[in-house]
Amino acid sequence: MARLRLGVLLIVASWLPVAQLVISVAHRHGRLTSQAASDRTRLIIWGVQWVVGFVGLWLAGRIAAESARADGWRRLPGNVWRLLRNGDARAA
Repeated sequence: MARLRLGVLLIVASWLPVAQLVISVAHRHGRLTSQAASDRTRLIIWGVQWVVGFVGLWLAGRIAAESARADGWRRLPGNVWRLLRNGDARAA
């Protein structure tokens, strides 16, 4: 279940406002002096976050699809929550 937890962690990490923090710190230290440099930095960071999010979706989605095939789509949210919490989808 480490893959599921890692996938969820990557999805959450892809939504963190890393670009704004990096740009703010870089401006404060004088490393970014123009709007074009800030925009370029923002696009690079967003691109990396996009890839990280899709890798997380791939990891978590694979486990979720297997669970949905085994128990059906209606039980998927509960099964995924149990998998995240204790690693066993069958436990009540």
